[in-house]
Amino acid sequence: MMLTIVQGVSQSHAAEWSAEPSLSMKGEYNSNLLLFNGNNQVWGAWVTPGVKFKGSTELLEVEGGLRADFVRYYGESDRELTNLYVPLKAAYRWDRMTFGFDGGFTRDNTLLAELRQTGLVLGFTQRNMWTAAPSLTVGMTERLSWQTAYQFMDAQYQDGLRFGLVDYQVHGGTTGLSYNSGERDQVQVTGEYTYVGMPAISQHSIYYGAQTGWTHDFGHDVTGSLSGGVRFISSTQNVSGGTVADYETVGLYHATLRKKWERTMVQLDASREVNSSGFGLLLQTDRYGGTVSHGVTETLTLALNGGLYSVTGVATAGLSRPIPRSRFASVSPSLSWKFAQWWTLDVAYTYSERGVGSLDQWNFSNSTFVMLTYGGAKWSVSR
Repeated sequence: MMLTIVQGVSQSHAAEWSAEPSLSMKGEYNSNLLLFNGNNQVWGAWVTPGVKFKGSTELLEVEGGLRADFVRYYGESDRELTNLYVPLKAAYRWDRMTFGFDGGFTRDNTLLAELRQTGLVLGFTQRNMWTAAPSLTVGMTERLSWQTAYQFMDAQYQDGLRFGLVDYQVHGGTTGLSYNSGERDQVQVTGEYTYVGMPAISQHSIYYGAQTGWTHDFGHDVTGSLSGGVRFISSTQNVSGGTVADYETVGLYHATLRKKWERTMVQLDASREVNSSGFGLLLQTDRYGGTVSHGVTETLTLALNGGLYSVTGVATAGLSRPIPRSRFASVSPSLSWKFAQWWTLDVAYTYSERGVGSLDQWNFSNSTFVMLTYGGAKWSVSR
C-alpha cells in the first residue's frame, strides 16, 4: 500500500491545534442482519460520541481522533457491542523529504469492517485491529519522487474460533517512483512484498508483485485514475502428516472516474484486490461500484451508493479451509439535512443480498436508519 503525501514546507510559522467534538444518536432496523438463513431481524440503537483533532507547525502536521459506538441490538440477535476508533496520521517535512505515518486502533465487528473490505460475510463478532504504516518520500527532482513504506496489521477476533475466524498478522513493504509528466498527469510504478501469518491454523501466505498507475485531470472537473499489476501468491499450511501448498498468479486493477458539477458529484469505481481475512484465507475481491451525490440546497444533500462484489479464495488447493465463490451486492439511497448550525439529520435505506451459487444459497436484507448528529463548536489554540 502506497501512501500519497503532498510535499513542500508550510509557509506558516505559527502552531495551531484544534478539536471538534460530536455526538450522534441512531435508530436502526435490519430484516436480516447476518444475511443468512433463518430469522435475523433486529432493531438497533446507537450512541456515538467522538472528537477529531488536528495540529500543525512549520514542519509537522498531526491529525487523529477518538470515536466510540455504543450499540444495542434487540430481536433475534439480542446483544450489546462497543466499537472504538482511534486513527492517527502524521507528516513531518524537511527539505525534499517527508516522513509519514498512518495507523491506529480499531475495535469493530465483522459485518461493519470485513464485509465492506472483502465483500464476504464472515459471521458476527467483534474484531480488534492494530495498524501502522510509516513511509518516507524523497523528492528527487521537481517532478520525480521516490517513496518506500512499511505496513503492519494485527487482527484478533473475540471468540473467533467458535465462528470459524482466525487471528492474523500482516507485514508488508512497498517501494516505487512517481513522476509528474505534466500539470495534469502523474505516473507511478510500485513493487511490493507481503507476508500474512495465521498461527492458529499453522498457515502463512506470501505475495509479491509490481503495478503501474496513471492519474489524469481531464479538465472541466473530470479526473480519472487507472492502475494494474500482478501478484505472485503462495500459501502453505502444516497438516497432519506433512505440509500442503498452493501457488497462484493474480492480475490486479483499479480504475476510478470522477466528475463534479457545482452541486453534483458522480464517481465510478472498478477494482480487483487481494485481501487478508479472518476466514483463514487470502480473498480475491472483484468490486464494481458508484456514488452519486447532489446538493439540493445548501443544507440538503441526496446521495446514492451501490456496489457489487464477487469473492473467492486465492491459492486454496489442498488447504483445509476452501470457500465457494460468493456474491454480495448493496444499494443505498440516503438524505442528509443540516437543519441548524450544529445539527444534522441523516436518513438512509439499504438493500443487500448475498448469494453462493454452488450451495444454492441466496439471502437478502432491507435495512434503514435515522441518525441525529450534534457537531459542537471547534476548539482551537494557536501561537
